[in-house]
Amino acid sequence: MKKSVLFLLIVISFITIFGAFSGTKFSMLGIYTMNLDDSRNFVDVFPIAYFDIGLTDNLSLRFNDYITLSSSTMSIDYNEDETLDFKLPRYYYLQYKVGYDALLMFGKFKFKDYPYDMRRYYSFRIGGFRDDLGDSKYDLDPMKMAIGGYIKPIGDLKFGGAYSLEDKSIYAYLGLDERYKKYMFYLSQDNKHDKLSVSLAGYNSIRWNRKLITQLFYSAGYAVNSNVEKFSEIVSNFDKIIEILPIPKVVVGGKVNYYPYYLKGIVYYNMDENGDNQYYLDVDAATNNPIGKTWLYEVRFGYYLPKPWKMEVFAQGNSLDEGILTDYIVNYGVELIGENISLKIAAEDINGRADGNQRIVLGFTTWTDFIITERSLMNIIF
Repeated sequence: MKKSVLFLLIVISFITIFGAFSGTKFSMLGIYTMNLDDSRNFVDVFPIAYFDIGLTDNLSLRFNDYITLSSSTMSIDYNEDETLDFKLPRYYYLQYKVGYDALLMFGKFKFKDYPYDMRRYYSFRIGGFRDDLGDSKYDLDPMKMAIGGYIKPIGDLKFGGAYSLEDKSIYAYLGLDERYKKYMFYLSQDNKHDKLSVSLAGYNSIRWNRKLITQLFYSAGYAVNSNVEKFSEIVSNFDKIIEILPIPKVVVGGKVNYYPYYLKGIVYYNMDENGDNQYYLDVDAATNNPIGKTWLYEVRFGYYLPKPWKMEVFAQGNSLDEGILTDYIVNYGVELIGENISLKIAAEDINGRADGNQRIVLGFTTWTDFIITERSLMNIIF
């Protein structure tokens, strides 16, 4: 085990130092959050590292890691009483990709797909996949890895999925994947968390004229407790899904853009009063957390400033927290948004990732590529 991991690191080091493989690069995404009114939690830095090795024009070996989160390490003893500890990436996999028509992955990866990225804009998501199939123990056992991907065989029809060899979890989706119109059906049997999940998600965008553009996104999710050994056992558990069909967790959102103004928002509603629907809500921050709430909304009115800037006035409300203006408004504020940067000023806590109450928050991201070679290994050899 140690020898195989050491050999892998030696190969990566050789590539990095001597640039023997083309199509190889190291990239770093930096996510910075500065709480300007909280000196105790002033700054949070969350870097994500990517290392890609181009084997052919379509085949690559990829390594990803959340640098600040704990993960496996490899220890090497030397000089009898000294040890070197190397942090190992959580995600490592082979990827074969042909444009936007086909993708195949094998290894330990994060499997995700969704028609509209609600989590990015509203801090939570219903519908789609964002499942972590990474390696926490780092044993490099092929029988504990996963295989996944998608294909678009006819026009805009898309189907895909993943299968974990380690715990026999299954993920599958099917739908229409156009640029301005998406309809997707998702099914997953997660044996790690004992859940059978079904969700529907869609996105529509219509450009009426040069000024007027409308967008609509929506999804519904269901889940019940389930653990199976065979694919055929999933079918028998669908009776439980049918029982909870009248109580989905749903979200509907949209945007009306009439340049230079726009109005956008989202509404979440949980029809389940008895807790029978166990659907997992993918939550990114506490400030818009729908867990434990019957309903939740966020509405934003925006104005386009000279590029790349725009300004938004927003209000949030939910069924649980106490209102500050009325019973239906729990927070409000203004946000200045630029390219990869934003400044938020709110009446209440606007940063759910940090303890305390942060009302003035500056956030920005950086992306840096370190190109080692531009061509694939096969292009160099042949």
